[in-house]
Amino acid sequence: MENDRLFTFLQQSMGDFLEHLKAFVEYESPSHGDKTASDRCGSFLKEIFEEAGFRIETIPQKGCGDHLYGEMGDGAKSSLIIGHYDTVYPVGTLETMPFRVEGDRAFGPGVLDMKGGIIMALYAIKALLRQGLLDGRRIGIFFNSDEESGSFNSSSLIVEKARQYRNVLVMEPGVNELESVKTRRYGRGTYTVTAHGKAAHSGSNAHLAISPLTELARQLLYIEMWGINVGNATFAPTIVDGGAQGICMIPETARFTMDVRYQDNDAIKELHEKIMGLKPLSPGIRIDVQGEIDKPVMVADQMLFERLCRIGEGYGVNLKGITIGGGSDGNFTSAAGIPTLDGLGTTGEFLHNPDEYIHLGHIPLRMAMLARLLTEI
Repeated sequence: MENDRLFTFLQQSMGDFLEHLKAFVEYESPSHGDKTASDRCGSFLKEIFEEAGFRIETIPQKGCGDHLYGEMGDGAKSSLIIGHYDTVYPVGTLETMPFRVEGDRAFGPGVLDMKGGIIMALYAIKALLRQGLLDGRRIGIFFNSDEESGSFNSSSLIVEKARQYRNVLVMEPGVNELESVKTRRYGRGTYTVTAHGKAAHSGSNAHLAISPLTELARQLLYIEMWGINVGNATFAPTIVDGGAQGICMIPETARFTMDVRYQDNDAIKELHEKIMGLKPLSPGIRIDVQGEIDKPVMVADQMLFERLCRIGEGYGVNLKGITIGGGSDGNFTSAAGIPTLDGLGTTGEFLHNPDEYIHLGHIPLRMAMLARLLTEI
């Protein structure tokens, strides 16, 4: 590795890498809620990739930041690099969660998921350009602004662009280990269960009410048992809503939203029908269920993974594939039959958490492996 010019360049570029990463993180970019802020972040991203030589197209959006698609080179379309620049954090988070570097770790909102991975892609490409190793290839990028909320405005666009390329590389983070690559991701379904009962004054005539809140409690405990008894899926309530603060009223309706993750496509049809077929557990209650499968299972392309493993061996790294419950836009490209490899970005811990951080010491080596992969596929 001492004589590897790509790795040496990337090691020497870490100062510039951190400057770009700091600026990127400090452009706050929530999935929804502040399009102006998100578009400022997207404009920064567009600028730095144009400076590297990409031809960038802005894809306007109404309810979220604009998406970005770009190309570099004039040869056959080889790899499409995908990532998202939105984060789960609202504007103002920097006040309590500023970008900072402590030892080998960098902290900040979205630094792990996944602004660090996008800057890794930028510098891997810069290294290849410096060595003249991209001749005869056309590299694409697609950066969306709504992944954290489900990619409902971008998933079809990503697949449409990805079909033009031989493969897709996803710059989502790995986990805490240098050697990890995400080779399988759970699929996801999202459901809202609404209970309709009978309203009544909570003091004067509570006995006349048919409480939808009590029904939801029973449904949640009932579904909790599914998670215990079903080994290939998880059921996680994420929102419970019903009644009004300060009002002495048992409400007529209440609802909860549930995030369902499943390990294989064979299980999902049965689970979907089971959820959609939920029945009331209390007399006088009517149940309404709305929902769908919004992410298929992601399975990495074995040939891409094996190629990266061989590259890793040249750097003394024994890569391993891991399975995780979280999804990415790689779920969509994989399900569309496009060879996909995920989890190529930064390593670290605590994504979606105030303690989110990345390992700076892993970055040059993971960038070098990515750069080598881009030249071989």
